[in-house]
Amino acid sequence: MDLLFYNGVIHTMDEEERVVEAVGVTDGKISFVGSNEEAAKLEAAEKVDLGGKLMLPGFIEGHMHLCSYAFTNNNVMLFDCKSVEDCLEAAKRFRAAHDDLKWMYCRGWNEDNFTEKRYPTREELDAICPDIPILMVRVCGHVGICNTLAFNKIQELKEAKPLQNQMDFEGGRLYEDACQLYYHILEKPSQEYVEGLLKFGMKALNQCGITTCQPDDFSSIPGADWKLIMSAYKSLEERGEMTARVYEQCLFMRYPEYEEFLAEGYRTGQGGEYFTVGPLKLLQDGSLGAKTAALTKPYIGTEDNYGIVTIAQEDLDRYVMTSQKNNMQIAVHCIGDRAMEMVLEAIEKAQAACPREDCRHGIVHVQITTKEILERMAKDDVIAYIQPVFIGYDMDIVEDRIGKERTADTYAWKTMDDMGILTVGGSDAPIESFDILENIYYAVTREKLAGGPEGGWLPDQKVSVNEAVRMFTTHAAKARFGENEYGSVKEGMKADLVVLSDNIYEIEPHKIKDVKAIRTVVGGKTVYQA
Repeated sequence: MDLLFYNGVIHTMDEEERVVEAVGVTDGKISFVGSNEEAAKLEAAEKVDLGGKLMLPGFIEGHMHLCSYAFTNNNVMLFDCKSVEDCLEAAKRFRAAHDDLKWMYCRGWNEDNFTEKRYPTREELDAICPDIPILMVRVCGHVGICNTLAFNKIQELKEAKPLQNQMDFEGGRLYEDACQLYYHILEKPSQEYVEGLLKFGMKALNQCGITTCQPDDFSSIPGADWKLIMSAYKSLEERGEMTARVYEQCLFMRYPEYEEFLAEGYRTGQGGEYFTVGPLKLLQDGSLGAKTAALTKPYIGTEDNYGIVTIAQEDLDRYVMTSQKNNMQIAVHCIGDRAMEMVLEAIEKAQAACPREDCRHGIVHVQITTKEILERMAKDDVIAYIQPVFIGYDMDIVEDRIGKERTADTYAWKTMDDMGILTVGGSDAPIESFDILENIYYAVTREKLAGGPEGGWLPDQKVSVNEAVRMFTTHAAKARFGENEYGSVKEGMKADLVVLSDNIYEIEPHKIKDVKAIRTVVGGKTVYQA
């Protein structure tokens, strides 16, 4: 035996919900699960006294953007800005500190946090940065503001012609798919640069107890296509430099690229120990904050704003049918009810025409739901990739966007779980923090980090601590067809483990957000220790 943990409180998350005291590891897999008394009779190269701390299966992040997180953290961060002026000053400081900039990327502004609730403008970006392309992306990633130089370069692209309805020159605004056009005007980065970003991101994941993530990376770095991203991951794995497992949600915004991907033989489940091809990822609508989530009824205060549908039903049907025929799982970004209805229709058509068992197709975000949508998801075995952390901001805007009556059926995590819908926890980082303990806090309390509203927002949708932990362990493992390898502490499973500073099953729920990962183990190797 290589490693033996003992004297712990170890929630195995197995079918029997066992709580044990000791876990042994041999060749990267769990080889023993039992009591301190049993452990005392075993020999191991290394023994670790857990000192009564809580150990869980390693956390699995169900949906995020790893490349984008790393890229954003190495460029201009606007998440804490309280005004447009703050955003402009942050950009000016960044440029002053970097003499050789050829372009600038800024991310994170949110007009709802500004005193003057407005977007930055093209003219304001021209004033601070007229000579190199600059893009300022809203926190949600679904709206961006360009300077004139960038906008003119984007207009010259052949890819820009079908997206004119998502572009506004006067304001310098790009919406939805058009935001990605900025990446097309920038030079391709080196693979070494991409690998550095991935290592930066994985290190941050490990510090939060995350051993596996399911990221959407293919359109996350300016100039980097899907082939470069995959090559970077494969090279890191070959050199043994990956410290987190990756189940890639493969985003393709143009159908010919998806065809090329399939023609090269890639399918869900292919890969190695650390990098695996996951589902096809699609974007079906925008965000609630930007009022671009696709709804069946107009936004409050408008007569004709139903949000944006980014893929027509016919094209969506083609994506899903192609995936169905080629044994590809799918995961589709849908925040509004209209978007979800379209995706469910496409799934049902594909399943009727080309039946498959255990597809594990999913919808990412699943926010503005209806009872009918949830019933269809349960009937069709469609996974719900949810983000508990979203309610910290969204609880203040949902009713304003869609009205009180419709709000009652939203962010319905408890209902989903009770209906048998597989609920998988994620953060959508860098939009929000991927701190798993904060996500569990939100799921359990339905309150903001600072507290309130008293009793929680839509409190009937609170889940238990154990249900919340399952979102980031057993449920997330099943979403990646990995329930026999990850997500629980059983003999023969991968030795992916996390030790926490406090026992979240015993402390007062409002303290869960303050708990930290103090040791993260991937494949039997400690990749982080506080």
